[in-house]
Amino acid sequence: MADHKHTLTIVFERDDGELWGRVETPEFLHTTVGTSVEEVAQNLRDLVEDFLENEGKDAPEWSGVKIEDISFNYEYDLTALFEVFSSVKIGSIADAAGINQSLMRQYASGKKNPSERQAKKIEEAVRQLGQRLTQVVIA
Repeated sequence: MADHKHTLTIVFERDDGELWGRVETPEFLHTTVGTSVEEVAQNLRDLVEDFLENEGKDAPEWSGVKIEDISFNYEYDLTALFEVFSSVKIGSIADAAGINQSLMRQYASGKKNPSERQAKKIEEAVRQLGQRLTQVVIA
């Protein structure tokens, strides 16, 4: 029996005050909008399920794949990151990443886009913050 496990990436973006998500493969591109990560993810799950039940059943790579065989990873552009994780402070992440706070605000607002190198520095700063938070013990 063939292994039908697939991992798809949902990319979250914010535009015009709305949260957008997309799942893209060589066979399809699904996009949707919602008010929360959960809503966008559920909308995309529904779209992928519809694809699997219809067009996908004839595609060799997707034949026999059910929605239960699909897992999702989440990726965020900076505009969505700072909206979804509003408790993460732009200035703190900028300082930790060694990036000018004003420039980071421009990234977060979508006025400018970070280079790949800058994006990696920001991602590392966020991960380090997350790691430090997992070590917190409240006495």
